[in-house]
Amino acid sequence: MQRNSYLRGVSLVWLQVVLFGGWGAHTSQNDLVAPEEKWHRFYSMGGGGIRFLVEKRLQPGLMIETGRFISQDRQQSRFAQTRWATVGVLLRYRPFRFALSPVGEVCAFRLTAAPRSADERPIPGIPASISANGIGWSAGLSWRLSPYGEVALVYLRRRPQTQLMDGFAGPARDRIEGLMGQLALSLLPPPSNRSRF
Repeated sequence: MQRNSYLRGVSLVWLQVVLFGGWGAHTSQNDLVAPEEKWHRFYSMGGGGIRFLVEKRLQPGLMIETGRFISQDRQQSRFAQTRWATVGVLLRYRPFRFALSPVGEVCAFRLTAAPRSADERPIPGIPASISANGIGWSAGLSWRLSPYGEVALVYLRRRPQTQLMDGFAGPARDRIEGLMGQLALSLLPPPSNRSRF
């Protein structure tokens, strides 16, 4: 009897798991950009993960993100191209069960960044790999196509607790921000349990 109850619990969790992936572009607000440059070029980023309790308004999940950006200071002839990756946990809120709904996420993550020079070599005097914890959020619009699929467009911001993401120390912490499209797919339809959260 206890085994059957356990199997039913596992089945219920599986029914409420959705795989999601994202693609987009981001820009980094960092300390090497000339003061007159208020907006920066976009660079590639992507990610993926899983979310649980997909029929609920509040959905916890796990996520991975990765990307690349370039920092430069023309006056001092300094240049760095940084590849970064994050692993973290997130909490997603979709307030309405209609096809269209606003959506928001908060996350906590661990970032690893690898700044390199123009010729892809470690920068002298700079750690070859930088790690830091961080927090972030995103907000946008979600469109649920069916019980099996959903697309969303979100603006996101990630704030790692480091001043060295681009390899050089500066007076302010770095941040990553950008736009991301998300596609979520469920292999099975969500359960019919319609509780408030």
